[in-house]
Amino acid sequence: MRPLWIGALVLTLMAACAPAATPKPAAPPQAPAPEGGIAAPPAGVMPFVQPLKEEAPSNRVAATPMPPGVNPPGMIPNPAVRMIIKNAEMRLIVSQVDEALTRIEGMVVDLGGYILNSRTWFQGEEKYAALTFAMPSERFEEALSRLRRIALRVADENTSGQDVSQEYVDLEARLANLEAATARLREFLQQAKSVEEALQVEIRLRELEGEIAQVKGRMNFLKGRSAYSLITVTLEPLRPTPAPDPVVWDPRQTFQEATEALGMIMRALVDLSIWVLVLGGPFVLPAGLLTFVVYRLRNRHPPKAG
Repeated sequence: MRPLWIGALVLTLMAACAPAATPKPAAPPQAPAPEGGIAAPPAGVMPFVQPLKEEAPSNRVAATPMPPGVNPPGMIPNPAVRMIIKNAEMRLIVSQVDEALTRIEGMVVDLGGYILNSRTWFQGEEKYAALTFAMPSERFEEALSRLRRIALRVADENTSGQDVSQEYVDLEARLANLEAATARLREFLQQAKSVEEALQVEIRLRELEGEIAQVKGRMNFLKGRSAYSLITVTLEPLRPTPAPDPVVWDPRQTFQEATEALGMIMRALVDLSIWVLVLGGPFVLPAGLLTFVVYRLRNRHPPKAG
């Protein structure tokens, strides 16, 4: 019996890890031919006279019923029920930060959202504020429009969206596989003939239950994030443009500027003289001595009068 249980466990693991196949609708049962030899109409064809007890084809469901608004595993979601995670960041210039903050908080309540965090701080004497709030996704664009009307100017705006519909469908398929494998393992556990076999099945059963919890947690997160969008707003006060100072004639300032300029010129001349003396001294001094000697020799014997 042990090889049989080991083989069953291997098949269970393979079934849990295998990708889910798209479930096919169950074929409606063929109605028996009535007395008189007239066969019932084929499936999907509306008879001319609807039988009293036969269910309408439009009311037939798939073999695996799904929640409302959710497609069977492996199928692309309907665009009308796509799950989009939306985010926005805005930097607004306002006349009064406190007033704008109060108006935004009231807007969040009116639109059915809630504030996650809020912060205010000062830079010098100017007050700044920032807040993050969650808004129902169907009111996302309306909230952005009202924020633009609150601001004097939108200094920066950034919006983004992430489509998680396919990820949610994949999680549904994985959850269906895990739950089916868990049900089979519970049947094996009831039929176990030894403690060793029961322990092996129990260990794998706990692993599958942990994976199911993780998948359900991720699905709940995607539902919540797609149902509510996050908007982060930073409020900055309007900074007045400083007016240029008028030009006034001041004789004392002019005299001071002229004195400083004269001092700079005198320092430049003294520095130039020092440079000439140091660099030209070795050449100018011998030339001056030679000139003096020649001059003395020429004037030593003055010419005689005739």
